[in-house]
Amino acid sequence: MSGSSLRWLLWGGALATMLVAACLGYFLHLKGVAGRTAQVLAVDWNPDRTCSVTTYTPALGERSIRSRLFRLFTAPTFFRVHDQEGDLLRSSEWRLWEREAGELEPPQWIGNGRVLYPTTRGYAQWELPECVRK
Repeated sequence: MSGSSLRWLLWGGALATMLVAACLGYFLHLKGVAGRTAQVLAVDWNPDRTCSVTTYTPALGERSIRSRLFRLFTAPTFFRVHDQEGDLLRSSEWRLWEREAGELEPPQWIGNGRVLYPTTRGYAQWELPECVRK
C-alpha cells in the first residue's frame, strides 16, 4: 500500500469516528431533553405509600423529524421511583440497553421494597430497601 493510500485510509477512519461520535453525542443530548420534558402517564404507590413508581413518555414534539428519529432508537416509556418526599431513588431512563414496555403493562409493586417493570425481553426489577418502613 502506498503512502498516499494509507493517508486517505487514516483520514477516512478519523472522519467516520468523528461522525459516529457526533451522532452519539446528539442522541444523548436528545435523551436528556426528552427526559426533562417527559410526560407522566401513570403513578403507582407501594402499599405503605413510602415510594411511588412513575411511568413517563419522552417528549420532543410529536411531528418533528428529530422526535421520529429519536423514537427509532429509544423506548416509548421509562420509569422513575421516588420516595414520599419526591427524591429520585431509581430510574430506567438511562438504561440504554433496555427497552421498557410501559405502554403495554404498568409496573407492579411486590410488597413495599420491590418494583417489577416490563421490558421487551420480559421483566426487570429493583430492590428498594429505602421504601420499606422500619
